[in-house]
This record gives sequence, C-alpha cells and structure tokens, in this order.
Amino acid sequence: MPRVRKPALVVTFPSTAAAMACEELCGKEDLPGRMIPVPGEISAGCGLAWKAAPEDRGVLEAALAAAGVPCEAFSVIDMLEFVR
Repeated sequence: MPRVRKPALVVTFPSTAAAMACEELCGKEDLPGRMIPVPGEISAGCGLAWKAAPEDRGVLEAALAAAGVPCEAFSVIDMLEFVR
C-alpha cells in the first residue's frame, strides 16, 4: 500500500498518566483517534500522544478539558498514512 502525507492532529501530554487518562476517556466516550508515540518533530513531556483528524480538535479539546485531563499542546503536522 502506498503512503501519503496527510495533516493530523497530535495532542501531547505532560505525563504518561495524563496520556492514559486521555485514552481511557476517549474509549469510554467513543471519541476519535488513537494513541501513538510522539512524532520526532514534536517535543513532549512524555513519549505518548493522541492522534486524530484536525477537524476533531474542538470535540477532543472540550472533552479533555471537561474531564480535567492536562494537555501540553494540540499540534497539526503532516504524517505519513497508508492509503487504499
């Protein structure tokens, strides 16, 4: 399968505990995205990040804030993805 660069929202966290809280919340609330290692172009307090589509930023930002999950940054970067 070929890979292409596409914009992706990458949410970084100050700690592994915050990243795990995000993953738990997103699974429970059926929010979009998945956990990934922090991409090299971003520096973060822990090695985990949440990846989603850029258009999902509003819903993720609101849900994480409402749940009190601390985030470092919401960044949009180009990432390689497989296309069918």
